[in-house]
Parts: sequence; structure tokens; C-alpha cells
Amino acid sequence: MNKFFKTALGFLALAAVSANFTACSGKTSQTSNSLTKNQAETTANSPVEDVNSISEPLSDEKISRNYDSLFSDRDMEQNIPDRNDIDGDIILKNMSANADGTGIQIDGSCITITEGGIYRISGTLDDGQIIVDAPAAKVQLILDNADITCSNSAPIYGVNSDKIFISTAQNSVNSLTCNMTASNDETSPDACIFSSDSLTINGKGTLNITSSLDGIHSKDDVVITGGELNIDSGGDGIKGKDYTAVCGGNFTINSKEDGIKSTNKNDVSMGFVYIKNGEFEITSQQDGIQAETDLIIDGGNFNVISGGGSENSTKTHDDFGFGNMNPPDGFGDFKGDPPSMPNDVTPPEIMQTATSDSTSETSQISTKGLKGGNSVEINDGSIIVNSADDAIHSNGGVIVTGGNLTLSSGDDGIHADLNVSVNGGDVEILRSYEGIESSSINVNGGLIKLQADDDGFNASDGTPQGGMGTYSDGVELNFNGGTVYVDADGDGLDSNGDLTVNGGTIIVNGPTNGGNGALDSNNKIIVNGGILLAAGSSQMAESPDEDSTQYSLSASLDSVQQAETIVALCDEDGAEIICFAPSKQFDHVIISSPEIKNGHSYTLYLGGTSDSSQSLGIFDTGGYNLDGNSAGTFNAESTISFIGQRSAMGGGFKGGGGKDFNNDGDAPPDDKFGKNGDFQPPTDENGDPIMPDGGFKGDIPRGGREFTE
Repeated sequence: MNKFFKTALGFLALAAVSANFTACSGKTSQTSNSLTKNQAETTANSPVEDVNSISEPLSDEKISRNYDSLFSDRDMEQNIPDRNDIDGDIILKNMSANADGTGIQIDGSCITITEGGIYRISGTLDDGQIIVDAPAAKVQLILDNADITCSNSAPIYGVNSDKIFISTAQNSVNSLTCNMTASNDETSPDACIFSSDSLTINGKGTLNITSSLDGIHSKDDVVITGGELNIDSGGDGIKGKDYTAVCGGNFTINSKEDGIKSTNKNDVSMGFVYIKNGEFEITSQQDGIQAETDLIIDGGNFNVISGGGSENSTKTHDDFGFGNMNPPDGFGDFKGDPPSMPNDVTPPEIMQTATSDSTSETSQISTKGLKGGNSVEINDGSIIVNSADDAIHSNGGVIVTGGNLTLSSGDDGIHADLNVSVNGGDVEILRSYEGIESSSINVNGGLIKLQADDDGFNASDGTPQGGMGTYSDGVELNFNGGTVYVDADGDGLDSNGDLTVNGGTIIVNGPTNGGNGALDSNNKIIVNGGILLAAGSSQMAESPDEDSTQYSLSASLDSVQQAETIVALCDEDGAEIICFAPSKQFDHVIISSPEIKNGHSYTLYLGGTSDSSQSLGIFDTGGYNLDGNSAGTFNAESTISFIGQRSAMGGGFKGGGGKDFNNDGDAPPDDKFGKNGDFQPPTDENGDPIMPDGGFKGDIPRGGREFTE
């Protein structure tokens, strides 16, 4: 690397502590680290754009990156120089070679280039190598139907240079093969293409790499802008120390370790992977794409399979002790304390905590799809990931501003220890244990569709939750815009801190088991705007809080409704407010809409038909035929109205302020139901809990209704 620019980068544009991201599409972005080194060859300055804030990354220094300057004009040139501009012509002949030009030394099957210049290589070398030892010089190797095998070292070995360019001639097919064994010497070659200095690969031909260790490795940076690369490696596919940057090319990578990565842990301005364009087919036994600091994707088409795919997950989902819509036998009456859990059942929330790769990976192999130590930023591209572990993972933050993401994960679809923000794009999580997990989750735009074996959204900082949950200060799940569709077997929307809906459209097809709820918060559930539709089991159902500014309905139904049963809310004139069909069976629904107005009367209908088209289970208004059965009528006099009995959770035992269980107008104080998570219902003079209309009779009721023996 150019030492001047490396030093300059370390002092470039230091900013405040909060980390910031920009959807720069290859322009200037401000993230947790810094860049660039090809400014010596081209200058492409762009103004820093407005940024979207996320939580603090691992570093306390933020440096602007101008990603365009990663790619010099010479990097981007795909056409090989004219023959008159070539400094040397090397023709390989099995165990020897002929050469025409200066700066070329031949010793049997070992060819060494000692001067800067452009060298064309063709022919076959059965067991030998090309060595570049040209201090402070730029060397370009043009592979024109070259086939090189080396049994004990790298077929192309950059010992010393300023920079090496490897260009594939148009329509050429080139092959590099190495069968070396690993060495304890970190300076020894460990890849088919190994360079101690900056490395660029470009051109219009094909390069096939077969390696017992890494495919491509630079102890400096790797830049790839063109060509077709087919890599089969016993180690990593492509590895740059300072950074790996790609702006084009077609890649097929099969690796026994990581597919593409960067490794610099010691310089906060380095260790990133930046991809602006390209076609990627990556099959890796470990991480698909891994950056020590930041992973930024501004475009390209990706198909990534890591760790054998989601079918290799070791995660399993256990219900919270309850069956599908039915309470368990043997729990008995509440006598001031909650029932104890069966010995053989462990609630997923208790066992599953957010862990950083910095600790967890010391004892296990990482098999994530896309991973950035500080951050993952996706601004554009078509991305398909199928991973045994998290599909997208960061120990810091994840931000999605655009692109089309299709994710299948054996663990989380998207996980960040600190912050996940979705501002745009289409995100579809086909399979996951938990869909999106982080300490702070903000959905501001875009489309999210997800399926989860446990929670759909899980806002958690890893604090152990205990039996009924513990409030985690600073943990938040916020919806401010966009469209969200959740199908969860655990909690649909789960926050161990705050849960707030300010806008957007959220559809939750929640659990059919009684141990989870469509909505779950360890504090209040606040709805101030948008459309919220949540359906699931009533046993642990929670409702929006009265401190909300938008009006909502919480309805516990008399019987379990089958999947695809229409739920329609109509006003006193029969005008349709909302009409939707949950995808799974349910006996509790939450409806919140800006169309529910204070002082007006509304009726909830179950069943019937609609003549309108529907998307994500929501029918266009105006088509409901009013041919369903009335489940009840209410007047919107408070921001939360109820049909049927309130559930035992009543909007949150775990959510401060409690609920009015004995209907005397007084809610229990915070110290019984508040942020400490204690579960202590009010009791009568005999010590029995006071519950609404029927209470507990032997077993936990569904929706607070009486169960007869």
C-alpha cells in the first residue's frame, strides 16, 4: 500500500462517537471506519451525503470513505494493452519457459519478474511459478491462455512490488493450481495467487483457480473489477488484509472456509469489504462474505450458501409449556405466585441471548451469510442467502436502504448486537429461528416479509429475562414506516424494552401456541400511527397501552377461528374500516388504524366474504359484504377498547402500570407489574388472585375466560 495514503487515512475526517451510514451507491459514505489507497492513480471526490444514524460501532473513530477512489482508471480498464506496449512476452513450456523482453529471469520452471512493466504470459507450466520481485514498481501480468501448476508454493507469488495487476485476455481461459500444505510462517504463500502488496484482477477472460489453501490472498488489498473467476479452495476464496473491493466480474466460489473476506483487525480505517457490482455464486463451509470491520454492498447479484444452508441449523423451537391454543394440565390455581415451569420445558427467551461473534466464535466455526464486525450496509443489489447461522450478522449495526434480499437462516435472518435499521428495499426472510434481532430495531421504510420458528422481531440486549421477563433500558422496537408481514411461531413482535408503532403497515400472524403472543413488550406497547393488525393466541396476548395516541381494538374471541377467516371492522354506518384474513388459526386480534375515531361505534365481524383483491392478507376496502357474524360492538371512548375478556397479560404484566383486574377503576401499581417484571396479580382476603369475569379456575384461561372442570 502507498504509505503516504495509509497515513493520511488514519487522520481523515474524524467525527463524533455515533456511527453513521449513507446509501452512497459507490460514492462517499460515512461509516465506522475509513479508506482509500488508489487516490494515487485516480481522484474521484464526492461530497459527503446526509447519513442515517445507527448505534455506536466497536470503534470510537468515524472516517469518511470515498468508495469510488478504491478503483483507479487502470483498475477499471478491462482491455489488455496493445502488443507494442508490452514489455515482455513469456511463453511457458511444461518445465521451462522462453521470454522476450527485459526484467525477466528464468531458472528452470521458476520465472521471476524484477522490473515494472507489462508482461504477457501464455502456455503451460507443469510445476513452477511466476514470481514478482520488483520493489516499488507496478507490474501487470496478462494471462492469455496460461496454465500454471505449483506443487509447493503459489503459482503466482508477489514477493515485493508497489502493486500487481493480473489481467485476463479477452476470450482466454486460464488455470492456476496449487497443492501446497499450510505453513506456520505467516509470510509464506498460502494461496494460488499470493501478493505481499496491493493486488488488482481485471480483464475479459476466464481464470480458474484450484487451491489446497486460499484461492487469492493479498497481505495488502485486493481489488477486482472484471473477468470470470472460478475458485475452488481448501481455505478462503478471496482474502485481502486491508480491504477487498469489487466493482465487477463473475464469481463462482467454493471454499472450505470463508468465501470473500478482509482481515485487518489493527487499523480502524481498514478491514472492510466493499462491493459495487458483480455476479456472485458463493458456496462456503464458513462465512459467505466476512469483513473484519464493515461490509458495504452497493450493487450486484448474489447467491450465497454458507455452512450447508439453513437446513443445517441446530436451533429448535420449544413452546412455552402450552399446546396449540390449549392450556396444559396440572398447572393448578394461582395462589399469589405464577405456576412453575415444567422441568422439561425451557422458554426460548430464557435460553436464547444475543451474543457477539467476538466471544462466541472462539469456540465454534462461524457459518453466517454476510457478516461485518462493525457494520453491514446494504444499499442495492439482488441478494439471496441460505446460511446455517445468521443470514446477515454484525457485532455493531446493520442498515438496509435498498436492494432485494431473500434470506433463509438456521438462526436469525438479520442480527446486530447494537442496531438494525431498515429504511428501504425488499427483505424476505423465508426461514429463520428469529427473523430480525437486535438491541435496537427501527423500521422506517421498505417491505419486510418474514417467517420465524420463534420470534419475528426480537429486540433484546441479551439480558437474561427470567420467567416473566425483565425490562431492558435502551432496548427498543420501533416502526415508523414501510410494510411488515410477520409469520411467527413465537412472539410476533417482541421487545424486552419498548415497543412503539408510529407509522407503516404491520401485519402479524402470531403464534398458535399459548406460550407466546402476537405482541410482547416488557414495557408499554405504544401505537401512535400506522396500521397494526395482529392475530394469534389469546392466552399471552398483550394490547396497546392507553398512553397511545391512536385508537385500537383488542378482541378476545369466543372460539378459535380457522386460518383465512375474514376479520372485518366496520363503523356504525356499515362502512368498512379494515378487512383482513390471518394466515393461521387465532382467537385474539389487535386492530389499530387512524380510521378508528373517538366517540364512534364499531362492530367486529368474523367470516363472510369480500369482493376486493388482497395483498399480504389485507383486502382493499369497500368489498366486504357484511355477511359475517358479529363478534361484538364497542364505542371508541379510550385509545384502547376491548371486545370479550382481557387476556391474563392484559397489555403486559411485564409492562408497567398494570391493568384494572377487579374493575374498581384502579390499576395495580408499577411495583407489581412494572419494569422489574414481577408477576403479582392483586389478591382477595384468601390470597386468591382477582381476575376479570371468571378468572382462573384450575388452569390458565384463554383470554381470561373461565375454564370449567
